[in-house]
Amino acid sequence: MKRRDFIKSSLLFTSSLSIMGNKVFSSNSNSVVYKVEGNSPYLITKSLIEKMGGMKNFISKNDIVMVKPNIAWNRAVEYAANTNPEVLKAIIEEVFNAGAKKVMVMDNTCHKAELSYKKSGIQDLAREMGAEVRFVDDKRLGLYNFKGEFVKKYPVYRDFLEVDKFINVPILKHHGLSGLTIAMKNLYGVLGGRRGRLHRKIHKSIADISYGFKNDLIIVDAFRILKNHGPVGGNLSDVEMKKTVIGSTNILEADVVATKLFGREPKTIGFLREGYKRGIGEIDLNKILVKEFKV
Repeated sequence: MKRRDFIKSSLLFTSSLSIMGNKVFSSNSNSVVYKVEGNSPYLITKSLIEKMGGMKNFISKNDIVMVKPNIAWNRAVEYAANTNPEVLKAIIEEVFNAGAKKVMVMDNTCHKAELSYKKSGIQDLAREMGAEVRFVDDKRLGLYNFKGEFVKKYPVYRDFLEVDKFINVPILKHHGLSGLTIAMKNLYGVLGGRRGRLHRKIHKSIADISYGFKNDLIIVDAFRILKNHGPVGGNLSDVEMKKTVIGSTNILEADVVATKLFGREPKTIGFLREGYKRGIGEIDLNKILVKEFKV
């Protein structure tokens, strides 16, 4: 069953929100994490997708695809607060080349959406590539069942659910509360409601959301990373060039490899430990197959 058909068949209407059934994460014990390093964010992303077997491994003809970057902040690309638009360019191009019928780009931002979308460079780039740029609409919220320990039923924008494939494209950066924000934390952007309430148990909430929400492909932008004063940043002295992208079908293992690239030990990050407890993936780098390339 396609993702969007699964969601439609699982709708139960209530007074104001629909309760949506979920397709929970199933750990892929044979997953591989790929790393590609080079001087062009566009070219290394193209190379990464090729090394992973091509986008047709993930996208089928006529799929409707959501590409979910981090567009949360009114910051230019140099400040490493949002996903690099050149990384997105390569992804959108390859998704269309694989035969997708529609590509959408969307995030629930922290700064004003119109400013963040524009300043990040993502809005103009996505539209130039033929993707549909969407803004959140609270009329499109549904109550989604994550079946987590802390996050059980929580409002999610239906746009992220009523698609065939979901590609998670975070940027690797520091976060003042969770330590880091990568692919698992990037899923906060699918949520509506008062997300600040989840900060009370942020590591458990990140793990619950990551367990209960299906990702078809994860590509981590680590071309520029924000080393301090995240997640918003604002000082170029906090930015470090890593010139790397990371790809996997396993969200936890992608984050583990990215954490090491950042210079942190994965087991020191609370949401990675919580995700490991839930069986999302492996936290020990020695047990993860990592394939590294330079272009």
